[in-house]
Amino acid sequence: MWIKIKNNKKEYEDNIMSDNKLTFKTMSSDDMYNDLYKQLWNSRILYLNGEIDDSTIDYICTPILIKNIEELNIPENELKPITIWVNSYGGSADVGLYIINLIQNSRIPIHAKVLSVAASAALYLTISCKYRTASENSILLLHKGSYSVGGNANEVEDVMEFYKCEVDSKIVELILNRTKVTKDELKKIRRNETYMLGKKALEMGFIDEIVNN
Repeated sequence: MWIKIKNNKKEYEDNIMSDNKLTFKTMSSDDMYNDLYKQLWNSRILYLNGEIDDSTIDYICTPILIKNIEELNIPENELKPITIWVNSYGGSADVGLYIINLIQNSRIPIHAKVLSVAASAALYLTISCKYRTASENSILLLHKGSYSVGGNANEVEDVMEFYKCEVDSKIVELILNRTKVTKDELKKIRRNETYMLGKKALEMGFIDEIVNN
């Protein structure tokens, strides 16, 4: 067996018969992820794997927008849902709110399936979907979140007040509307980190069904 370096990719060739050769080409992790993403999207599945940030708009929001445009003439009762597979510890509240708004206003039903973890902004994204599932061992995390701001004292105070009053009120409204949690219960459980496995999340109305795969 020998290895030849060409165009920064390794090519493996192995003699399997005297007159035949079989060539193996390695794939980078990015290539593998892109290939997986395309295959999933062919089945109307989007994969949220990692932090929610500006790039999430590209690979989660843009496909949903495009598909809504493409299927604008299809009656709503004939539209096939798009499912977001969720494995994320959360991220940007700004991007999270945009995704939530997109999900709630999409003509195409958006479903969520929690694979491993849905925490913070990823949990809010999940509960905003029309139908939510998780496994028994999926972990969901509810907390108040944190914000990082810079500037002078007045600027920081103004930004923090905005997030505390405006953004947080949107999150509270979402939780109360899309779960079984009451307002008094929510005040208590958001004081600390509230972790839930699948069954507990089902009891509290954060998901609609426990699935095995």
